[in-house]
Amino acid sequence: MTQKRPAPKAKGTLDADDWGEYATAVAGPGAAAGATLRPRPRDVELGPFVTERGATLPELNVRVEAYGPEGARRSNAVVVVHALTGSAHLAGVYDDETFQQLSPLERAFGPRGWWDAVVGPGKPLDTERFFVVCANLPGSCYGSTGPLSPNPETGRPYGFGFPRFSVRDWVRVHLQLLDALGIDQARVIGGSLGGMVALEFALMAPDRVAGALVIAAPARHGPWARAFNRLAREAIALDPKRGLALARGLAMLSYRSPQSFEERWGHEPARGETYVLHHGQKFVRRFDAASYVVLSEAMDGHDVARGRGPLPQVLRGLKPPTLFVGLDSDVLYPSWEVREVARLAGADYVELTSPHGHDAFLIEHEPMGQIVRDFLSATPA
Repeated sequence: MTQKRPAPKAKGTLDADDWGEYATAVAGPGAAAGATLRPRPRDVELGPFVTERGATLPELNVRVEAYGPEGARRSNAVVVVHALTGSAHLAGVYDDETFQQLSPLERAFGPRGWWDAVVGPGKPLDTERFFVVCANLPGSCYGSTGPLSPNPETGRPYGFGFPRFSVRDWVRVHLQLLDALGIDQARVIGGSLGGMVALEFALMAPDRVAGALVIAAPARHGPWARAFNRLAREAIALDPKRGLALARGLAMLSYRSPQSFEERWGHEPARGETYVLHHGQKFVRRFDAASYVVLSEAMDGHDVARGRGPLPQVLRGLKPPTLFVGLDSDVLYPSWEVREVARLAGADYVELTSPHGHDAFLIEHEPMGQIVRDFLSATPA
């Protein structure tokens, strides 16, 4: 079944300084008002971990935030997986004490969760009903083991020598995390890179997935998307700091759309240039270059058909109820690509109409919230 969901026109404005992936996108006055969650991140030690490529991490730590009633842990659990530059800080606002205990990069990320408009008490993903878990993907720089972590063999940070992970590795990490948290089965939600993890999760462990919501994510990382990532890594190889800024600026072009730039800056075109440059400089203060390399390489290796057979056959074997969401102005993972994955899987598909490109799932809170509500209603625990 295919549906189209138009997004309402924003009642407020989108701040040019904060308009983008995992920044504060204001879709109207008080868009994030009413958030009452005061999360406290925790670290879960999972012990040694061997990657698909055979590299061994003697210690794997996963930074986690969990919200909701303990009674829902076994009966109503939801796992949300972040995208490329996201963190475990999904919802709520840190109190001052918690915020000051975070690393400089985590503080630069900000005190408010990246999907706070959708997750929380009384919100579409209602933390009064659901036990919600979000983990920082290993290889990232927001608390989980990654390039900034000390290598036990040397005592120095792994840096660019950190072992390469795959999307399937991250699914295995989540499965171990569910075991550690005492969760037998969960719905899984993810957008962009998080959607790739959600799709692999449903294929790798169908008995652990009550349903999957795959937002703006393909079945394989194709040549168009890989080209963006390759250019980003080439820039980082030339100069980690300046290259990371350029990588971010390039990525922002893939997260937006020509229509969104024209609507925002058609009257003053040069501001489109300053926007991507500004976001690049801002990004250097909150992310790590080696983490960007690890995460983007894992994305580029994403292919659900790898080692399993023809793609149509693999997707027909998708057992958990799955809803795919495409974004009509997405230039990174075009809606036709996501729609075709849903067709091959025999799954439901919803298309969100928005000028905001790939980032629409982070900006269009109202229609995305309704999609999340509908998904949760259609996949009872």
